[in-house]
Amino acid sequence: MKLIIIIVAALVVLGGGGAGAMLFLKKRQAAKAAAAAAPPEAAAEPEAGHDEGDSEDCESTGEEKKESGGHGGPEAAPVMVLTRTVNLTGPRRNAFLRCELNILFCDGELGKLVAGDKASPEKSLIQSIVLAALSGKSVEEATDPESRESLRKEIKDKLNEQFKPHPPKAGEKEDPKHKKPKRPIKSVLIVDWAIQQ
Repeated sequence: MKLIIIIVAALVVLGGGGAGAMLFLKKRQAAKAAAAAAPPEAAAEPEAGHDEGDSEDCESTGEEKKESGGHGGPEAAPVMVLTRTVNLTGPRRNAFLRCELNILFCDGELGKLVAGDKASPEKSLIQSIVLAALSGKSVEEATDPESRESLRKEIKDKLNEQFKPHPPKAGEKEDPKHKKPKRPIKSVLIVDWAIQQ
């Protein structure tokens, strides 16, 4: 009799856990689909508490702004989604941080290079910079919202420094049609942040 009760209880627990996981995954897929279907203006809105540098539009000429208005304009710059799990330092040996970052680009060419599934040197460099910023964090730093905000800004600044356009070499002229933005990364958004201890 006890064996039957244990089996029934185990099935109830596993069924509830499975249903919860399915519900969680469906909500996450629906949120990603809604974010992808949202107009670019809504997707690029800054979160509360972000610095003013995130809220300003990417540098563009008047012609580009005219072209992007309306439904027939060029498509919005891609978003790079990075999901990482890193060990946290501290008194506990098994503390992990699982996070998802969305990187928004002003430089559409760079965004297209890194947003796909294909490997590229630029994508590897971005992943390395993000991993270096995340690794070595303590549990206390990971749980502090101010530390999380400074981490977001740090990643954005490092990426902008790495991918900023270089001045033309001596004797070369800058092509105004292919002018790159001074800050190619518009924003780094932390969309998921979970700590397991």
